[in-house]
Amino acid sequence: MAKYRIGIVGCGGIARRHIEGYRAVAGEIGEVVAGCDPNRETLDNFCTTYNIIHRFTHAHELIKSGEVDVISLLTPPQARAEIIFPAIEHGIHLLVEKPFAESIQDAVSFVEAAEGNGTILAVNQQLRFMRDILTAREIITSGDIGDVRFVAHDHFQNRTRTGGWRKDERRLEISIFSIHILDRIRWLVGRAPEAVSAVTRNWDDNVRGETFTALTIQFVDGVIGTMVSNWHSPTIHECRLRIDGTNGSLLSAKSQVTADEATVTIHRLGEEVERRDCSKTNAFVAAMGESMKRLLTAINTDSQPPHSGRDNLETMAIVDAAYLSASRDGARVEISEVWKNSLPLE
Repeated sequence: MAKYRIGIVGCGGIARRHIEGYRAVAGEIGEVVAGCDPNRETLDNFCTTYNIIHRFTHAHELIKSGEVDVISLLTPPQARAEIIFPAIEHGIHLLVEKPFAESIQDAVSFVEAAEGNGTILAVNQQLRFMRDILTAREIITSGDIGDVRFVAHDHFQNRTRTGGWRKDERRLEISIFSIHILDRIRWLVGRAPEAVSAVTRNWDDNVRGETFTALTIQFVDGVIGTMVSNWHSPTIHECRLRIDGTNGSLLSAKSQVTADEATVTIHRLGEEVERRDCSKTNAFVAAMGESMKRLLTAINTDSQPPHSGRDNLETMAIVDAAYLSASRDGARVEISEVWKNSLPLE
């Protein structure tokens, strides 16, 4: 397999998790050779720490340099379009942080551009690749607990000190954090979403966007998914996933979504309870690496990765429908409406 040259655009704190994951999991097929950040100090600190030679303060210079085959795009959402389109035009493949667009319309334009140019675009929904979620998907697809009828995935954390660019985002909790949870629900259900009902609250005067979300997703064939994501849980922190099928149930509960320690409990009708240890050291970093590895493997085999831009359009549709429903006091919003009229940002 060819070894691909990777450039990271956006060298802030999360970039360290990315590069460490890439080196640990995808190092045999990819190497970070370039960093790009408009803040020279941030750029130099990152590149010096990780021994990266090529340094750019402007993404267009990186794109035109010919030094990279793949860009890992870690900028805030509003800066995505000005980098994605030029990268695609130069035949550079992309791993884009979520949300990979600010609306369905933008997301579709990115996917169409990539597919039209033969470029592969993946979305960094890396939390799909945590061991407990991979185990849950394996159990579901094997038919081990029968047909899935209900998925509940909740997360409770204390995140009231949101700063940086996030504090000015009007679309905050759903778009920046629980999009991961929604993507997991959709991926595990394995059916197309039909409608969403959501309520949100802003319980933090220091940020513009929502910091609490409770929603329901209705999928094809009557399957239901629910999520509660609360940034105002000061003492009891928990990430809980429950799946009910026709022949049994599955439960994963841990302290937070990125925790190393994880156990999946499987209750099958008429059988003893089974527990599987899904713990992994540096689980979050490893998931970052797996996300890049799957993109690089797809490039090498000229195929689409499981977290492709096209696949992620349904997650984006759920997100946009959730915001539209919240603006209507929790009224049901059909996914078809979102495809026709994506919610304006202002």
